[in-house]
Amino acid sequence: MVLGLKKISPHLSDLPVGPNSKAKVVIYGLGSIEFNYNSQVQLALFLLLKDRVDWMGDIEIYDPVMSTVDMKVFGIFGLKALHNDENGRRKAQGPTMFYMPTPSYFLLGNILEANWSSSSLEQIFLLTNSLEAMEEVLPSYDQFTVATRIRLSITHLFRKEIPIPESSDCQMYPSLFLGFGWHFFKGVKNLPVCIWLYRQRYFEMVIKHDLKSKKISKEFKENLAFIRYPRDFRMCALPHQVGWFKLNIYGIGRKEGELGRYGGVFKDEGGNCLTKYCYKFESNFEDDVIAELASLKYGLTLLKPERLIVESDNIMLVHYVNGRLKPNEIVKVKLEEIFELLTGITYVVYYVYEEANKVAREWGL
Repeated sequence: MVLGLKKISPHLSDLPVGPNSKAKVVIYGLGSIEFNYNSQVQLALFLLLKDRVDWMGDIEIYDPVMSTVDMKVFGIFGLKALHNDENGRRKAQGPTMFYMPTPSYFLLGNILEANWSSSSLEQIFLLTNSLEAMEEVLPSYDQFTVATRIRLSITHLFRKEIPIPESSDCQMYPSLFLGFGWHFFKGVKNLPVCIWLYRQRYFEMVIKHDLKSKKISKEFKENLAFIRYPRDFRMCALPHQVGWFKLNIYGIGRKEGELGRYGGVFKDEGGNCLTKYCYKFESNFEDDVIAELASLKYGLTLLKPERLIVESDNIMLVHYVNGRLKPNEIVKVKLEEIFELLTGITYVVYYVYEEANKVAREWGL
């Protein structure tokens, strides 16, 4: 690594970084040096590097698993342990180095997201595993790594990677720094500011692939209904697919003397409205979930398609139907009636924000 420092000198000068203009250093993903031998060696490498350069300024470190002993040792070596989890969203205010041994895809993606502008990206440099190698192994259809994959792909043209050769003298240490290298971002151009649009298109592609498959309701529960898609995506309704009908539901319980009410809108695979309904009820139920369950039950008595997407902006209802929450006795009875009506139907009950459920809300109100 010391021999390779000469190769990064021109890039440090461009930042500029030097004895009179030091870089802030942030260490993520080190783990616990009290309990992990790999973490001890990875910290030792950084401390040896720190002793051999003159351009490091303040050094901050965070890992959710670090212990009280870890923090005391960090202080002895001049490292400031952070107490708040930034989730890797540190925005550079000047030249900033990130040291990350074996980072997660989320951590890397969050760093890039936090610095997603030409001025910020050119201020940061990374000492971590090869981003080029990481870009190659990230799966194409994985909703959990899509944001990182897109950002790595965009930065590929202006990302400079300087690998650190692995020594063949000892096989113990290279395995802890597999594909390690320096990474700089120079000449950043045409950086899209609305990357969430790319991510949303990706999610649509994944969902479209899932809906065309021959999955059963249980598989949809374990996949589509449980994934915490970003707000940008849940603000949009699921795209209509061949062979799938869609039911948007809304309900509100009785409150302050007003009658409870519910509504629903049934659409076919082309997005055309088949039927819609709106009812008020006299019961004393003040629970919005009960009202919306009534809406779902009524909708299922009108049509029974082979494949059905149900969209609701009531997260509690979605959790109940998908088995993520234990229902009380009243809800349990309602669910049993609904599951009986769903017999023979492949369905997914999906949570969306109010913006995507506007048609049902307006009709139900």
